[in-house]
Amino acid sequence: MVTADLLELDDSNLEPLPLDGMEVARVLIHEGGPPHSQVRFNGREYRYARSFPIKGHGASLPRFIREQLGAGKTPLVLERPDRFYVYLDV
Repeated sequence: MVTADLLELDDSNLEPLPLDGMEVARVLIHEGGPPHSQVRFNGREYRYARSFPIKGHGASLPRFIREQLGAGKTPLVLERPDRFYVYLDV
């Protein structure tokens, strides 16, 4: 389930996420709960796209990220205790 509110983030918890030869922006979020539908990160807005398990995402997460980059989108990954939540710029 996705909540309707906007989550404001800055780069204080920013770390690169290495994925199959790429590095994607990742923000560590320590609390669980449902993902927000939108995120504002350093003044840029992103919309929730999809989530992946942290363990066992295999090739599906890198493939999804490559597809989005190829479509001209900028991904932002929020890492929560259980999953990676991928947001795309709007």
